[in-house]
Amino acid sequence: MLKTDLHLHSLEDPHDVLEHDAFDLVDHAARRGYRVLALTLHGRVHLPDDLAAHAATRGILMIPGVELYLDGREVLLLGAAEEEARLLRTLEDLRALKKRRGNNLLTIAPHPFYGLGQCLGNRLDDYAETLDAIELCHFYTARWNPNRKAAEAARRLAKPLVACSDTHQLKWMNHHYCLVDAEPTRESVFAAIREGKLRNVTRPLSRSEMLDKLTWHALTHAPLKAFRRWGCLALPRTPRR
Repeated sequence: MLKTDLHLHSLEDPHDVLEHDAFDLVDHAARRGYRVLALTLHGRVHLPDDLAAHAATRGILMIPGVELYLDGREVLLLGAAEEEARLLRTLEDLRALKKRRGNNLLTIAPHPFYGLGQCLGNRLDDYAETLDAIELCHFYTARWNPNRKAAEAARRLAKPLVACSDTHQLKWMNHHYCLVDAEPTRESVFAAIREGKLRNVTRPLSRSEMLDKLTWHALTHAPLKAFRRWGCLALPRTPRR
């Protein structure tokens, strides 16, 4: 079983303001026994040769990925080249690309029922044949859990539910991931996920953990993103090594 996380962010992200770069993320993951990762920056495929090679030396398979906004809705696309991802604007574009590339791509609906306009939510049914899996989101408590609706949709649409951490802070990585019964190749991992050959490892956030995440987002992450958007903050776009 391969310890896997297919929804991750780093400071190379053109829209986020984070402390760790992709190499930091790989090193952190290696220390915790991960074998498969996908860096899914917003709107950008980022997997340079030196990063893939570094991950390989740590026993990690890196899969190219990206978190796209298509028709204003978020989708995780894995296995596509930067040139392909850059051309996608709509969910219909994604449908056409999936028809051309078939099983060489893997698509996941991230956090689909979190009450945000950019989540796929009620459009899951319209694009069921375009999606390979539905994300089991890390952000929930024992009492408040939008993943219940995601699980219902997964059963209805016969799609696997895949735990991804959506890591923005490294300290949260290792609480929420999936174990995939596959060989450490992209093709094997994609096939195993489609077939539901995985086990999700997850737990609800405690009240203090939820407060920690919300506080960081409100007081640190959101303001820094706004400063960057307004041109008041410039951060490195390439790995710091």
